Amino acid sequence: MSSPSASSSSSSSSSSSFEYIDAGANLLDSMYRGTYHSKTFHEPDLDVVMRRAYDTGVRKVIGLAGTIDESERLLDLMSDLDSGATTTTTQDDAGGEDGGASRRVLVFGTVGVHPTRCVEAFAEEGRTTTTTSNYGADGESPSTTSWIPKTEHQTRGVIQRLIDVANRGKESGRVVAIGECGLDYARVQFCSKEVQRIGLLAQLDVARVTDLPLYLHNRESGDDLYDILSGYDAGSRGRGLRGVVHSFDESIEIANKFLSLGLYIGINGCSLKTAENIETMKSLPLDRMILETDCPWCDIRPTHAGWGYVRTSFPTMKEKRYTRELGREYCVKNRTEPCHVAQVAEVVAGVRGIDVEEVVRVCGRNVHDLFGSLERKR
Repeated sequence: MSSPSASSSSSSSSSSSFEYIDAGANLLDSMYRGTYHSKTFHEPDLDVVMRRAYDTGVRKVIGLAGTIDESERLLDLMSDLDSGATTTTTQDDAGGEDGGASRRVLVFGTVGVHPTRCVEAFAEEGRTTTTTSNYGADGESPSTTSWIPKTEHQTRGVIQRLIDVANRGKESGRVVAIGECGLDYARVQFCSKEVQRIGLLAQLDVARVTDLPLYLHNRESGDDLYDILSGYDAGSRGRGLRGVVHSFDESIEIANKFLSLGLYIGINGCSLKTAENIETMKSLPLDRMILETDCPWCDIRPTHAGWGYVRTSFPTMKEKRYTRELGREYCVKNRTEPCHVAQVAEVVAGVRGIDVEEVVRVCGRNVHDLFGSLERKR
């Protein structure tokens, strides 16, 4: 597929006429605290990141959680953002009667356990075995830890804790989905398929009880995830299966399976890497598509098939040179932010030959159809 060359003349302000929703952001990631690969380079700058998001036109963000503890921390972060404890306003904003609250990005969130983290919630460490035939470079024999699924009673306790956290956030309007849950067969070194499936089934119970949609993760597991979800029973509420398969990067055949269940498909930079990805995205119905960044991951790079359609650019610098002050003008290289949802929208629009405004409008409506009004409850 041919594509036009990328523009280098536009900037973050070029998209501010649109009201974007970033439907997937890992705001708790250590990169927003200045730490990369366990090494700290700069001060926390989430407030700078969220200010840039607002200036780009982002009005709402759905933050993602990967463990129960992260789910609780995300609730705390949302409360801090609402109260201004983590400010997202500029000096010009702060002088208004509302202290800049009207210019603040509203953040919502999920409650759940990522498939690669399910060992932390749904399994216990078993016997450690040592292999004597192949020694490591340090002269020590490699060891393998087996994980034993928790008992049914223990699992019910985990489910109840998830329900309690989700309901607490749901009451305030902050929690809008259960997840990120699902299957990840690309990284079974972190969690076995067996434990991942146990975790997914448990979180289907949580979604059923809380009546919240699912925020689903899928990596190289589309057929199995489809089979499990096909048997989902939403219970007596009669609302059926609701959710989004986020960061989608599989084939159109797998996408159609999920669409047949009434699910939405989440599109970000990882969905736009290859020519096949682009063709898959182009084939999806726009009214079943949701835009996200999965930041700080899934950036759109010059080597990616979708790059030629990007019109909004953000100056970048490496994390070792970056400071909060410089963050007013620069993003960290290869660290995505909610503002980059503008680029995702531009690629979707360019590939499909439609206006960015239409993409933002329809995909924003999809978010509200799935997750609700995305408003705080008093």
